[in-house]
Amino acid sequence: MLVDRGETYNHAEHGQVEVTGIWKAVEQVDRARHTNEKDVITVRYSAEINGEAVDELTDTLDEFLQSIQ
Repeated sequence: MLVDRGETYNHAEHGQVEVTGIWKAVEQVDRARHTNEKDVITVRYSAEINGEAVDELTDTLDEFLQSIQ
């Protein structure tokens, strides 16, 4: 399944969400436990929780895909 920035999806936990960013790996982090997970794809998305817009939700691509199926 393909995930596109700017598209909306039905998320199992958060309902209707909009993908606001997709990243491959990261440049810098403060702490990491599993350093062998190279090139992880991260999906950032926005949703409404309790009637308030929240746009800082993130999942790995695999987690996000499982949540929208």
